[in-house]
Amino acid sequence: MVEMPIITHTDTLRILMTKHLGWIAPSSVFSKLFSGFLTGPVPVLDDRGAKSSGADTSSEQRLLPARRTWVSALLIWAAACVFHLAIFLVAHEQHKNNHLVGASRRGDLLGFLSKWDADLYERIYTNWYPQHLPMRPDGTVDNNTWAFMPLQPLIAGGVADTFGIGYRVAALALTIVAGFTLAYVLHRLFIGCLNWRDRGIFDTRALVGDESRNRLALWAVAVYAFSMASPVFITGYAEALSVLLIALSVWCVLRGRYLMLLPVALLAALSRPVGVPLGAFVGLWWLWCTVNDYRRRRIEDASHSALSDAWGSFRGRFGQLISALFVCFFAFVHPLHAALRTGRMDAYFATELGWSNRKPGEGHQFFIQWILRIYYYLGGVLPKIVVAIIVIMAVVGFYYWISRKFSRSLIHPALWLWTGCYMGYLFIFWLPISSTIRILLPLFPLALLVSAYLPKSRWYRPVLVALGMALSIPWILILWGDQIMAGIIVLVP
Repeated sequence: MVEMPIITHTDTLRILMTKHLGWIAPSSVFSKLFSGFLTGPVPVLDDRGAKSSGADTSSEQRLLPARRTWVSALLIWAAACVFHLAIFLVAHEQHKNNHLVGASRRGDLLGFLSKWDADLYERIYTNWYPQHLPMRPDGTVDNNTWAFMPLQPLIAGGVADTFGIGYRVAALALTIVAGFTLAYVLHRLFIGCLNWRDRGIFDTRALVGDESRNRLALWAVAVYAFSMASPVFITGYAEALSVLLIALSVWCVLRGRYLMLLPVALLAALSRPVGVPLGAFVGLWWLWCTVNDYRRRRIEDASHSALSDAWGSFRGRFGQLISALFVCFFAFVHPLHAALRTGRMDAYFATELGWSNRKPGEGHQFFIQWILRIYYYLGGVLPKIVVAIIVIMAVVGFYYWISRKFSRSLIHPALWLWTGCYMGYLFIFWLPISSTIRILLPLFPLALLVSAYLPKSRWYRPVLVALGMALSIPWILILWGDQIMAGIIVLVP
């Protein structure tokens, strides 16, 4: 069999220039540096071709019917939306009958689904961001909308203005559409992980012969769709849009589409504060790919010097590096916007501190805020050193769990790296409050990991779904329903 040469985008451009312009594109170092920018090379992973089934090597690979794959994923998502809406109806009645809630706050169901962060997004749509930061008497920045990203109100507001509908209707419509799209994307990503585990290829198609992998991917979608904080996917929050853009960013990285990644990652960074972990993920993925390329070069042909192979690996990934640097910069787009509009360089960060009642002079806390906040929640029952040991053990335990062979062989390295980067970001920067469960939603690869245990059990995965359903009920009734805990503390989703 004659092996056909692979023609890249750069080769095609050179051929077209030669044919139609009579000019031969130079094969310069500069062109080679950026040859992988449009569709960068996908790193070669360990050889798993021996696991390929007969159906994989056949000349005709038939897809499973849509009704058994992505259509089933959408139906699962629809069932979760219906279930959560029913609980929201109960919570709304509870909200209206709560004597502690003022008459002005007892609105209709649409208003009930547009509370908390959704209400702040509506304020951004109506009034945009303040030009002057509101201040408290103690010198801290008062709560304001600079802590919230602009993408959700921009898109929902554009839809509202275009079709002449209310903002809240547009925001809910955007959330619903983004949620169903997310279900489709997650199913494809989960199928890709399972095919990579069993066939050595990240193939997001569910083929005939892949029925067991498709069932597991659907169970993982169900576990995620019915998880504790998933009711937020039918509210005016930006979580559905944000997680969708994160999943698409991971998809672009997996496919080596680093130019396509740029607008997707920019939108993700403007949907929720995920620019920092997203930049860390893309940057570390570049490093992983470059080191992997270097090691492969040394194994395949050791006649070249180590420095030459290192330069070749770096040059081959230079376009990917430029893309990673852009993604890192996206994390600062909204803070720069806040600085330019208010004339205060730390406007965004001062606002974030203000929401936790801290002064800018106190600075951000890194990791220690977990210890201090949990110590506060426990009422000082345990000494701080004991709380610190528990938190450190939790961090180490999490990374040990996702680093076990079972986890690493199931989750593709890109999704594994995203999980590690996002959780590391939370451990370092996040202030643990009642919204923490919702903040964990971008950890969607864990739904597949949790679902993959006990493969022969008939009850394990249904119990996972039922457990998520049971936990989502108090999440709605307590966090969303304005329930007053201990008489003075209001928990928010």
